[in-house]
Order: sequence, then structure tokens, then C-alpha cells
Amino acid sequence: MAALTSQPRASQAGDMLEMTAHVKETGVVTVETDLESEEPANGFKSTNIDAADMQRMGKDQQLMRHFRILSMASFVAIATATWEMGLFAITPGLLNGGLPGLVYSVLWSFLGFGPIYLSMAEMASMAPIAGAQYHWVSEFAPESLQRGLSYLTGWTSTMAWQAGNALGVFLVGTTIQCIISLYNVDYTFPAWHATLMSIGAVCIAFCGNVYGHKVLHLWQNVVFAIHILAYFGLIIPIWVNAPRASTKQVFTEFSNRGGWSSTGLAVLAGQITGIGSQLGIDTAGHMAEEVKNASRAVPKVMISVWIINFCLMFPALITVVYHIPNIDDAFADPTTFPLIYVLRQSMSNTWLTVLLTVMVALILCSNMSYLAAVTRDIWSFARDQGFPFSDWIGRVDEKRHIPVNAVIVTSCCSIGLSLIYIGSPVAFYAIVSLLAVALLQCYCLSIGCILWRRIVHPETLPPARFSLGKLGIPLNILAICFALWSFFWAFWPTTTPVTAAGFNWASVLFTATLVVAGAYYAIKGRQKYFGPVVHVEGRKVHPS
Repeated sequence: MAALTSQPRASQAGDMLEMTAHVKETGVVTVETDLESEEPANGFKSTNIDAADMQRMGKDQQLMRHFRILSMASFVAIATATWEMGLFAITPGLLNGGLPGLVYSVLWSFLGFGPIYLSMAEMASMAPIAGAQYHWVSEFAPESLQRGLSYLTGWTSTMAWQAGNALGVFLVGTTIQCIISLYNVDYTFPAWHATLMSIGAVCIAFCGNVYGHKVLHLWQNVVFAIHILAYFGLIIPIWVNAPRASTKQVFTEFSNRGGWSSTGLAVLAGQITGIGSQLGIDTAGHMAEEVKNASRAVPKVMISVWIINFCLMFPALITVVYHIPNIDDAFADPTTFPLIYVLRQSMSNTWLTVLLTVMVALILCSNMSYLAAVTRDIWSFARDQGFPFSDWIGRVDEKRHIPVNAVIVTSCCSIGLSLIYIGSPVAFYAIVSLLAVALLQCYCLSIGCILWRRIVHPETLPPARFSLGKLGIPLNILAICFALWSFFWAFWPTTTPVTAAGFNWASVLFTATLVVAGAYYAIKGRQKYFGPVVHVEGRKVHPS
């Protein structure tokens, strides 16, 4: 074993930061600050603590810390767009489990993801860095596995975020098509229309990130307020005007329209709707290098948005399911979205057009925020030499202080995936289905690594301003169990017998991505990628 210690970066920490290092018997160096000041320590608007965190992790501060707790909480809530996107994605749950299956899956997914986000919030406090999961795996995994596991996590994390970005811009196109169908009953939803509008959404998100980067943090709170107002603009007319289902239908009448051998199995296969509604709150972790006082702010943001999103999503879901007296009628809507069926029953075409237009605007804003987080993820992994052309992808624009090349790469990926939809919608949805399985793999592995270190070498864990304390081990275990459970069901198709169109291709594509990543690692990656742990002060790393 070799202990690698990075050199202190006085220029990064500034003269205001006074540090002393204490080397423990384990070889770990801890950094202490004489000042707990939150005043800026450098031109990037870092606090003294931010600068100390970056020094401990061996990274230069290259991005501006524009965000504070409130603006970052709004950023994550907008990026995840939980009720806007979640209500469009209820079909799998309705198909498998019916109204009660949908309701209960969202409820237990919220509870199950609690330990997951608490665990990740603690890791974000220990290591507030844009790489998030792959960095945490590198730092907390057993020494002999740090390099390989972090490389694997870096690739799957990138795969997940790229797929999620493509899905977000595509929803803009399909929502606009729904508006068109309100006034043209013969509209057939051509695939190339959706693709063209998705490309337009990509261009808007690109311009917002590259040319509007200086104000990205300024409009988050305003858009969040609109996000809340539009929410009430959706649920109030539904409760007032739409026909209702009975309480018995909503909470007890499970159904099995997917052809499964039992209703219980159908409910389990349909829980992907609930799982999907909880994903992505770790967006805050990938923006950590742009948040002031990140080791305290990012954990608070993750936990608060997890609660806020549920408080929005669950009442909205109850509203929708209480107004689907006949599920088959909802599936028969020309748009194929049960949400649109419910809205048609509760408002005029004019008001529905206004509401959907506002939702399109909110999803466009979500795309801008989400693109920012996605690019920080791929930029961070390129900074550690995890990809081909890493030197170019990992470059930060010196004038704008943002990873422009990473924005270009991600935007091109989204456009490429949108073009696939023209030739094969099945192939497109197969790719974006990777979002859930890949993110869950990242969650499970990173939390598993900190659990291992907490049990075997607790003295080597860095200090956390958000600490789970004695609850760390049980919460980590619960988090891993639920992540594994969700990971397993995320591979299931929605109907049986399974056809090529109905098959969940995530398993094939997930495996194929791992093969490609492994091949690149064997050919070239292992010569350049050593994992971020080699830069962390005092950490032990495997020399091979």
C-alpha cells in the first residue's frame, strides 16, 4: 500500500485559512480550520470551509459559488420537476396495480428513499464535490477496489444523467403535441415532430447554460414560485369539476392489466412509477462546487427537497387517481396520457392550453437546471480522466467559469437520442429506461462503501457537518436494502407475455454499457484513470 498526500494549495485556501494537519496512525490527514467563518476566501466566492474541503479532496476551485441554500433548493426542485414529470409517468402504475397500487407505491417509495437520501446527504457533507457517487466510492471503498468500483460508478452515473436529460427535453415535445391534439382531432403525433421540438428544447437549455450562466442562480426562486402556483392551477379545477372515483376504488380495488400471474406481482411490477418519482434529488450533490458553504448547505437541500417534492407529488397523485373512475377510459385518451384525460374532464380547452403551456415553460426551465447538473457530473469524471477525450471534456472556460465543452457533449448526446426516436420509439425508450437502474446502482454502491468503512475503519471517515451519528449503520443498511429492491424491479417489463416493443431493454443496455466501459478501461482507461482518491489528502490507495 502507498499513502499519497496532495500538496497544500495556499492559493486556493487564501491567507485567511490557517490549517494544521494531524496524521493519525491510519495514515489519514485531517484538516482543521482555526476560523469557522463563512466569509469569502477567494475570488470564486468560496468560504474558508469550502476552500478547506476542496484542498482535502485535492481539487482546485474552478467554478463560481453563486448558489445559496434557498436558490439551490429551488434549483433541485425545478430540475426534478416532480409533479410535472411524475404525473405524466403514471401509466405503468395504473396498468399494474390500478389506483391503489399507484398510491401505495409512491408512498412506500418515499419512505424507502428516506435512508438513501439521508446517507447521501452525509456523504455530501463529508465530500461536497461535483463527482458525488463515483468520488464517494473512490474515497470510501476498500483500498484494493477503489479504482475499479469508482470507474464503474463514474460510467453508470454518466449514463443515468445523460438518459435523464434526453427524457426531460423529449417531454417538452410530447407536451406540445398534446396541445396540438386539443385542436386537431386528426393529429397523429408524428415522431419527427417530437424529435424536432426536443432538439429545440436542447438548444434553449444550451443557451441558458452557456450564455445565461451568470443569471442561472437568480431566477430559480421565481420559477419555483411559478412551479407552486401552477400546481394549484392544476389540482383545484380537477377537484371542482372532474367526475370522481370512490374511496374504495382508490384505496382497495387493485387491478392487474399487465397479464401477470397475480395481482400482488402486478403491484410490484408497477412500482417503477413510485421509484421514478423519488429519483434525482442528488442533483444538489453534483452542483456542490457551485454552492457556498456546501458541506452544510447541500445536505440540507437534499433532505428538504426530498420532503417538499413528496408534499407536492402525493396530493397531486391523490387528486388525479380520485378522478379516474374508469381506468380503461383514461388509457383510451388520444394522447395516451391518463393525466390529460383527467384534465379534459375538469377544464375547457382554453384553460387546458394555458396550463399545458405553463407546464412546457416549467419543463424548459427544468431542462436548463438539469443540464447544468448533468454537465457537472460528466465534467468531474473527465477531470479525473475517466473518458475518452477527457482533457477536452474536462476543460473549464476561463471567462465563464463553467465547463462549456461538457455542455456541448451533453447537448449533442440529447440531440442524438432524439433522432433515434424517429427511427424507433422502442429504442429511444429503451435508452432512457436506463435512468432508474443506473442511478440506483450508483446509490447502492456508494452507500455500501461508506457502510463498509463505517464498520471496518470508522476512524478514517472525514468529519461531516451533517452526521448520522449512531444511526449511520442502520440507516445505511436500510438504504442499501431498498436500493437493491428498487434496482431489481426497475428491470421488469410492464406487461406479459413480453414482446420486443414491451421488453424492458434496460438490462441489455446496462450490461452493454458496462462491457464498453470495461473494454475502454482495459485498453486505455487503466493507464490514465486512478480515481479521485489519489488526490485526497492522506488517503491510502491501491498502487496497481
